[in-house]
Amino acid sequence: MKPLDFARLAREVMAHPRVAFNAWYLKKKGVQMGERVWISGWVDLVLAGESTLALGNDVFIPRTIQIRGNDKGRIIIGDGVSIDSWARLAVAHDATLKVGNRVGIGPYNIFNAFDDLTIGDETMFGPFVNINCADHGVKLGTPMREQMGTYAPVRIGRDCWLGALVVVLKGVIIGDGAVIGAGSVVTRDIPPYTIAAGVPAKVIRERE
Repeated sequence: MKPLDFARLAREVMAHPRVAFNAWYLKKKGVQMGERVWISGWVDLVLAGESTLALGNDVFIPRTIQIRGNDKGRIIIGDGVSIDSWARLAVAHDATLKVGNRVGIGPYNIFNAFDDLTIGDETMFGPFVNINCADHGVKLGTPMREQMGTYAPVRIGRDCWLGALVVVLKGVIIGDGAVIGAGSVVTRDIPPYTIAAGVPAKVIRERE
């Protein structure tokens, strides 16, 4: 382990006390952190069971966010990622939530990875995007909250743009370079380099 540079640490604490405290706190909680991670907001963090969180280099978290890990779930955040106000990242079971490099996670985004959720490099999310890798059972005779869920992975390609209020359901693949219009509900795969919109989302044209 590299020895601590106490002089540098003291300078950082004096210049940006909140950032220095957040880095110390997250490392104390077992979070793996890269270089130049800037967290001036608060990370409401719970890592239960054997779950883990790893942050890459140059991650930027300016406002409060929520992260929840359960079971053997893994959250892996790439380099240069920004996570905006009140985003919620959750992982459970033996799933991996992997965010690529230079991804922009928007305010109030909810990513629920009960199965694997993979997001490619350079992808952008507008506010209030909801991605779920799970559904509740809906059979009659038993309250839905007591029924077993069903799970399937979600994969979003690189250089995608999902507009405000988009919902992505389990088992969906969104191809590289795709654009999803605001308010859409994505229930099936979207081909690369297309623009899709609607409820359910359908391709309306190709990107030129």
